[in-house]
Order: sequence, then C-alpha cells, then structure tokens
Amino acid sequence: MRKFLLTAGLCLLSVSISAQSNWGLRSSIGVDKKITKGLDAGVEAKYYQTDNFRNTDRWSIGLSLDKRLYRNKAKTFTVKAGLGYKYMNVYHDWSTKYKDDTDGIENKLEPMFYFNNAFDFNLKNGYIDTRHRATVSLQAAVELGRFKISLRESYQFTHTDSAIYAVDKYRHDDGQTIWEDKGYSYYEKVVGTDYYLKTDNSVKPASNKNALRSKINVDYDIPHWKYDPFISYELFNSLDNGFQTQKSRIQAGVEFSINKKHNFEVAYLWQNQHDNDEPAGSFICLDYKFTF
Repeated sequence: MRKFLLTAGLCLLSVSISAQSNWGLRSSIGVDKKITKGLDAGVEAKYYQTDNFRNTDRWSIGLSLDKRLYRNKAKTFTVKAGLGYKYMNVYHDWSTKYKDDTDGIENKLEPMFYFNNAFDFNLKNGYIDTRHRATVSLQAAVELGRFKISLRESYQFTHTDSAIYAVDKYRHDDGQTIWEDKGYSYYEKVVGTDYYLKTDNSVKPASNKNALRSKINVDYDIPHWKYDPFISYELFNSLDNGFQTQKSRIQAGVEFSINKKHNFEVAYLWQNQHDNDEPAGSFICLDYKFTF
C-alpha cells in the first residue's frame, strides 16, 4: 500500500510539473463543535497564495453546519447533509493590453516593454472583489476494511459584488498627432517618455454563478501508523452554461490527529485549468482544525 501511494504521488507531481508552472499555497484553520448527537457546527478561515508564492490570491472566513441523516448499526455507512456560507476577498493582479494586436508583442507585459517600443496600451490596475458563497451538500461514506470511500455532491452559489478599478491609458506621441484636437488635452505627459497618460475608473458589474461540485475521496488506515494517506478527485460543472465542465482537481496527502482534538492535513493539489474564480497550477495544502 505504501508503495502504491508513493507511486501515485510521484505520478501526480510529474504530471503537474509538466502541465503547470504556477505554484501556490492553500492554508486553513478551523474549529468544529459538536452541538448535539449527529449535528456539528464549524467556523473556518482560509488564506491562498499564487504566482509561485509571490501574491495573495484570496482570504475567506466561513460557517458550516453538518447533520448526520443515517448511520447503520455497524457504523460503516453514513449519510450526512451540510450547509455553508463563506465571505471572500479575492485579489486581482494588474494586467496590460495593446491597442493594436498586430504589433507582435504579447499582452500582459510590464509597462516598461511598451515604453521602449512606443506602442499604445492600457494598464488595468489591481483590485479586490468581494464574494458571498452559499453551499448545500449531501455526502455518503462507506468503510471497507481499512479503506474509507466517500462521495460528496455540492450545489454552490456565488454572488460577486461590483468592483471599481483604475485603467491607465497610455498613448504614444508620434510628433504628428494634435492631442487637443482629438479631445486629449486632459492627458498628462509622462516624464522622460513620449507618452501621454489618462486614468479612468471602470466598473466590474455584480454577477452570480451556480456550480455543481462532485468529489470522491479515498482514505486508508495504515496499521500502527498515525498518518493516514488519502487521495481525492473533484469535478466542477457550471449550471449556468449547460452543465459544462469548468475544471477538475486531484489531491493527495496525509491526515493525522493529536489527542483526537487537534487535526492536521498536509497535501498536494493540482488544478487543471484557470477560470474566473481560481488560478490553475500546483498547490501545497496545510490545514488545521480543532474539534471539541
């Protein structure tokens, strides 16, 4: 079993390195409280990094409520339902875009490249958007010897508030354009360059997003060893776009507990593609939860 898990982990790592160059961090700290028999409540804070650990991707704080619906006498088969709410701040990095795509230089380069080559371009400054996310889930878990297999289906609704961000518009002075005649008298000359600059505010409108998340997870209890390995696969499907697959994740790691109250999880996660919610790439996952 250990050889199988090691081989699977190495395969995941090799695939991710060949497919993605972006590395990041996903960390969380949470508290779970048993309210009554079969009913648990929790609070959890998360912090994500991306761009090879250089930039903050987001932070969030969430509340959850889980209710056990069924468990057999042998306690080997369980069904539970869950509700959750999460408040998020998502960070968007700056980006640049050419006014003329035929110039042959890539978008999203630093402004210095445009200054050196005298091309007109726009610089969209970084900004933060606020999101509210609600989830409803149903999960079934079965124990087969030392294996535990669980399947979770979650409906996820995300509302993103509107956000305002600044766009710096750089226009090259070719020595022939009369800026005032084109209504550009409000542009300011950029010192040391042949550029004029005007800054406008743009508005990203509020939006809603509906998704179905399907996750299968396999845990293995190794005898006389407190570190329990697991592997999972999760699929995201859009309910706003004909059930189209948005992205998928593969995660593998170990979980362990201290005194049954302090629970830790260390894992590697690979997401196959970007979307407007999260970046793709490889992530180190570090999680801690206190249960009482």
